[in-house]
Amino acid sequence: MIKYIGNAASGGLAVGKIKVINRRIAGFKRVVLATHREKALYEAALILAKDEIRRLMRNSEREHQDILMFQLVMLDDNGLNVMIQNHISEGNGAARSVELAMEEYCDRLKNTGDAYLTERTSDIRDVLGRVVDILDGRSRERFVLTEPSIIVADEILPSDLASIDRQYAMGFITVGGSYQSHANIIARTMGIPSVCGLDSEILNPLNNGRTVCIDGYAGEVYINPGEGTVGLFNHRIRQEQRAKVSLQSLKEKDIHTEGEDMQIWANCNDPKDIALAVENGAKGIGLVRSEILFMKSSLPTPESQYQFYCDCIRAAAGRPVTIRTFDIGADKPVGDISPDKEPNPALGMRGIRLQYRHRELFAQQLRALYRAADTAGDINVMLPMVSLEKDVTDYMEMARQVKEEMLSAGEIKADRITWGVMIETPAAALISDRLAQHVKFFSIGTNDLTQYTLAADRMNMETSAYYDPMHPAVLKLIEITVENAKKAGIKVSVCGESAADAANARVYADLGIRCLSMAQNAMIPVKQQLLEKYAQNN
Repeated sequence: MIKYIGNAASGGLAVGKIKVINRRIAGFKRVVLATHREKALYEAALILAKDEIRRLMRNSEREHQDILMFQLVMLDDNGLNVMIQNHISEGNGAARSVELAMEEYCDRLKNTGDAYLTERTSDIRDVLGRVVDILDGRSRERFVLTEPSIIVADEILPSDLASIDRQYAMGFITVGGSYQSHANIIARTMGIPSVCGLDSEILNPLNNGRTVCIDGYAGEVYINPGEGTVGLFNHRIRQEQRAKVSLQSLKEKDIHTEGEDMQIWANCNDPKDIALAVENGAKGIGLVRSEILFMKSSLPTPESQYQFYCDCIRAAAGRPVTIRTFDIGADKPVGDISPDKEPNPALGMRGIRLQYRHRELFAQQLRALYRAADTAGDINVMLPMVSLEKDVTDYMEMARQVKEEMLSAGEIKADRITWGVMIETPAAALISDRLAQHVKFFSIGTNDLTQYTLAADRMNMETSAYYDPMHPAVLKLIEITVENAKKAGIKVSVCGESAADAANARVYADLGIRCLSMAQNAMIPVKQQLLEKYAQNN
């Protein structure tokens, strides 16, 4: 038996046969033709790549279609295409030019310091890798499964997930990737165990067909395990299956505390996420990331925004929905909206700070939100990256003007929006008494609040020892926010990832938080812990 230890990426257990997918192919000689011919080859490969992606989209599920649509948009990205054409003009072959541009583009995304954009590099590598393969006359090996298997690969790409037969995918083991990669996000949604960050020796073709046990909770992989290990894993799998059936009965149970009942809400990206969260017992939606609209096109139209918000409200089936206004900026670059590269984008122009530079963009979003609320139902809307009271008052004045114009023009009949602020900077927490005068609720974003308070990038493994949502300084800021919210008579919730940790959830409950919003796969386990904590009141 050989034991490997990697990074836990998607919780779960599995025992099965290995299917190795190794796309790490050594370089080979390329013949470079005249510049105009290389450009023509590139243009032709671009057309073929788009056709392949469209075919995949026709046979894919919704979440994969969105990823593939993003890839199509990337192939039409003017900046990326100019970069590739310039490399060809410098005498490089088409395939090499695409590779050079791919590395430059991915480096730019990584240098923004934004976790979401860093993870989108896998989409860039996937789609441009397809173009390179076409130019080289090489077809990439696909995940063709004919029996239940645990896939071992260098990296699982978004297009792989679009073509894979889910009934045969028992687990993912990868050399590359990370917890926040598309593959692992979808693996968690699908309930498939995944471990990443393993030694490349696991790609040895001799591993094909061997038995493997994978522990997605601990990040452990056992190849050629003994009978005892296999028996133990099978026993744990049976126990887990029974526990899941038992936990489903908790979906509709209420968490009674000493005062107000505790509610479990969900963080979502789109209407499909929302519908699934409601099905799994979410009492409300604590965060809808509206900037996801920019992942589908360079700039969402007023009508596409309106339809998206309406679909979100309807998917919640009468439960509260909270939409965050565009959290874009230097750390989430979008076309001409984002400023030029900043020395420290995490502390730069993003979120509500961009209202002064791009007033029409935010006014357009306001109009879509007011229309959607008037058409589909009440919504909560919250403002991100607040550190000045003036930012909130200026935005609320813009909202008032937009609302009055729409009421006068008969575009809406009533104002059905409740406004809130995200508390994700120490400044916002410390002036929360003043912010409470302008809004009806607070939502504490513990991800950013922790990193800004402790000066520790949450994606930097070197500073992970300093990144602690339970640090006394972070908890003190939350305590201040809760106290000021109570004094003002407004609601307060936590929507950061730390709420998905049951131990953290218990601490937040002790601080007076009565609403926690989290990834939907964590809702029932957290609810179980809180039900046990307040069992004496049930």
